[in-house]
Amino acid sequence: MITLRNYTLSENGRRIDYHYTATGSAKKFLNPNETFFVRYDHDISSCPPGIAIIPFVANFITLAWFGKFDLVVPEVDATFADSLVQLRAEFQRMYPRYPLTGVLVAPRSAPISWPATKSLMLFSGGMDAYTTLIRHHSENLDLVTILGADIEITDTTQWHRCLNHIKTEPFSGRLPHLAITANMRTFYNDNVEASLVFGWWGKVQHGPGLLGLLAPLSFIRRASLAYIASSYNVPMVWGSTQSADEKIKWGGLSVVHDAAELSRQAKAEVIAAFCQQRQESIQLRVCYSEVARDGNCGRCEKCYRTMMNLILAGVDPRSFGFPFTAETYPQLFTRLSTIRASAGLRVFWEEISRAASLALKNENFFVLTDRDSEVNFLKRLADGEINRALERNHRPWRDHLARWKFIICVRFPRFYNAGRGLVRLLRRLK
Repeated sequence: MITLRNYTLSENGRRIDYHYTATGSAKKFLNPNETFFVRYDHDISSCPPGIAIIPFVANFITLAWFGKFDLVVPEVDATFADSLVQLRAEFQRMYPRYPLTGVLVAPRSAPISWPATKSLMLFSGGMDAYTTLIRHHSENLDLVTILGADIEITDTTQWHRCLNHIKTEPFSGRLPHLAITANMRTFYNDNVEASLVFGWWGKVQHGPGLLGLLAPLSFIRRASLAYIASSYNVPMVWGSTQSADEKIKWGGLSVVHDAAELSRQAKAEVIAAFCQQRQESIQLRVCYSEVARDGNCGRCEKCYRTMMNLILAGVDPRSFGFPFTAETYPQLFTRLSTIRASAGLRVFWEEISRAASLALKNENFFVLTDRDSEVNFLKRLADGEINRALERNHRPWRDHLARWKFIICVRFPRFYNAGRGLVRLLRRLK
């Protein structure tokens, strides 16, 4: 059981620390060196307790469900409590092999509401986020970016670059921007992935966890909607889906999981059409793989994928923040011929292959310098060369092996370290 004793406000009402006690099986999942905290850039001290508690509940409740223990809080908004019943049923549907028996216990529960004047939008600066922003830019929006989710709290370099990008990019920079910091990925320990779900953040936590952090802001800013951009449009077990996210409600606020009907290629086409109509570009930020540089590296799979999406939408990737050169195509094929492929990755590139066939048929694609050479590369894509390479490199057993290595490392660290030492010794003896 995890019991929230109380919470305290500091830093002029901008930071909230949740003080809790863990007993029984729940104790093994929590990091003893960290309590859970959230920091806002607005004073949230006027927020009712039933709303102020939501960030804590949203990040701990999935642990309770999967870990089979109760989560006890003094009070919570009644609408949110009711929505969690439906959300748990949705996770149970996604995870039929896991008996989700943990429950939320709140002695005091009452509905809370407020007059609504605007909407909140989770915003990272990537393709998904900009698609959602384009679709709703005429509304009264606040953009919200979270430190502690995709960017670690300690990575101040990337965080400052991310904030600077959002605030100075001409399109997103026109709107109010709010920031939240939360230790949402470090308050628990490795036993969560070893004993519950391997890949916990992506497969379980991040939809409820991210959205729940918005609750105090929604009260302070009088928001009635919270937008979260869709990331995958293929059937898969994931922690942020339309059917799950839109179960979440509190106060007078509803969640919109936006653009779930659009593929990634379709999102690129939305962005391209919008920019062509307005005769301006958007600087996308899709990767954080190069700490030494500001912007997209242009060499990782996600950069290659996004550049191809844009090329097949008929626009120049360089206008959207990518270092695209004549060497990009050959480097892309070399990189993707050896990359470790997942099922999701194969879906993205199969989509690009179909888009390449259509673009060649319609003669609608961006050409950098040498049309004949670039057409040949697009033909290779359309013919499925990348798809076949990813198929060859998709080894589901590797995922199972990685999971078991992780479990052994967590549960039997001495045995794991001894095994690693033996492997290193054998390699030196060769």
